[in-house]
Amino acid sequence: MQFQISKSLPACLGAIALLATGLAHAGVVTNGDFETGNFTGWTQFGDTTFSGVDTQMPQAGNFAAYFGNPTSGGIVQQLATFTGVAYNVSFWLQNEADVLGVAAPNTFEFNWNGGAAELTLTDSAPFGYRLYEFNNLVATSASTELRFTFTQSPAIWDLDSVKAVPEPSALALVSLAGLLAMVATRRRRV
Repeated sequence: MQFQISKSLPACLGAIALLATGLAHAGVVTNGDFETGNFTGWTQFGDTTFSGVDTQMPQAGNFAAYFGNPTSGGIVQQLATFTGVAYNVSFWLQNEADVLGVAAPNTFEFNWNGGAAELTLTDSAPFGYRLYEFNNLVATSASTELRFTFTQSPAIWDLDSVKAVPEPSALALVSLAGLLAMVATRRRRV
């Protein structure tokens, strides 16, 4: 018996490699930089009295989201994800102070996929934009919730440049599984 590899197999392998490379750099968050000038792609919840998107304090680009809600509120987005694949999530956060330098009382919470929060800040002192990064957050279904919750009585929280990208090594496994499935379905020739 002899196996014959079709000329299309190398092309398929190349396509899978390009797809994996592209997905590794493509984010799954819609409007994470808020450059639409609004919350397109996000759903607001809770107290939205003093929240929105404006040009006052962007970390990058022209817009950022702000939250000065005296009671709990924020934004959430359902992400299209691959079950079992790890994602790297990053965002820039700033805690402003009022004109007297007061920033507390306040709370901030970042949550991936429900359950316990990945980050909680309570009565934080004011600070300029900081990058927060969380690696290897696993998606447990094809839809994963990304949630940010805020309270801030005297001043404002600013959020910008929210990203969630598949972990490159996880994409390699997905690509390998695709390749193995493709090879397994190849027809043998005698």
